[in-house]
Amino acid sequence: MKKTQNYMIITFFLLCIFGFSAASLCKPDTVFSEEENRELAQMPKLSLDDIVSGEFSKDYDAYLSDQFVFRNQWIGVKTEAERLAGKQEVNDIYFAKDDYLIEKHTGTFTDPQAAANLVYLRSFVEEQTARLGEGHVMALIAPNALCVLEDKLPAFADAREENAYLDQIRAALPAGSFVDVRDVLAEHKEEYLYYRTDHHWTTLGAWYAYETWAKALQAENAQDGSAPDSQADGGGTWYTPREMYQQETLTTEFYGTVEAKVNCETPADTIQAWIPLTEVSYTVSFNHDTQNVKDTLYDESFLKKRDKYAVFFGGNQPLTEIRTQAKTGRRLLVIKDSYANCFVPFAVQDMEQISMIDMRYFNERLSEYIAGNDFTDVLFLYNAAGFAEDVSLAKLAL
Repeated sequence: MKKTQNYMIITFFLLCIFGFSAASLCKPDTVFSEEENRELAQMPKLSLDDIVSGEFSKDYDAYLSDQFVFRNQWIGVKTEAERLAGKQEVNDIYFAKDDYLIEKHTGTFTDPQAAANLVYLRSFVEEQTARLGEGHVMALIAPNALCVLEDKLPAFADAREENAYLDQIRAALPAGSFVDVRDVLAEHKEEYLYYRTDHHWTTLGAWYAYETWAKALQAENAQDGSAPDSQADGGGTWYTPREMYQQETLTTEFYGTVEAKVNCETPADTIQAWIPLTEVSYTVSFNHDTQNVKDTLYDESFLKKRDKYAVFFGGNQPLTEIRTQAKTGRRLLVIKDSYANCFVPFAVQDMEQISMIDMRYFNERLSEYIAGNDFTDVLFLYNAAGFAEDVSLAKLAL
């Protein structure tokens, strides 16, 4: 009887191991994960060089991990098991206070790519400053939730690497060109600045960053007499103040990419749009498509999909061009990642023209595009981890 039970257990485990492996190999490969909002690893091509270097083995492991049958369900089971064992970190995600899921960014800021991107950014800022003048070219590298919400992290968590990297960026860039928003976000850290289930900041977090950049732009430009005109007689701020916006809730059912990495039960996030009480007229076009001009910054079709953050501009585009009736004489170029998508709507009230370029997808020559537009200001806007990891920034020199 005991021997029969042993055979049954062995048979069950063999069926699990080989059955799931066979099912994974037989099922069609999934190209894109809506839950994680990323492309999944595909079967690597076999070559002798890759076998010898170990690259094939590495890529094949990634392929098996991404294409495993019932992958999302197994991620959830693994997370629950590790949580029951008392773990506060699973798959490089911290389980933080107040239901926050916060990414760890292991090794991101000490990787050679992070150092190379700092060099690319410095060269770009110096070149554009020489063209437009001091105070007109700025870089805003937004801290991630790990850096701002330290009070919510487990006791063993550490944000020193990210802080040190941001300090390196500030030291490397020309004086006055780095917009450091760590202090202002830390002052408001008890507010809803970052999504609990996603790596992005919220519209409120983006507002505090926008206000900080706008003040820096005004202060720097005042030194050469080119400061944006104030909206108030006798001084004040040139940008549209917070009280001139009303908050509109777009969804209360947003689950982001961080939650997808652990697939656990957690409260959903809320996405808001800030709508001006008196809105300027504007048009939006993408990728030189003059036949498809829009009069909205939001694509509400994404509210019915998993990637609800893409409600801002319909997600990341290589080139987004906005022309407004603001009549301020300010024409802004934004080199960006997705953190800019809920930031730029504030600038629509205050700029005559805005061009957003995402270098990850932009395949034109950047220098030619800049030469063809009479920009008055340039803003480089990324989140810290995204900036450190981006492999496309060498194109800034083209």
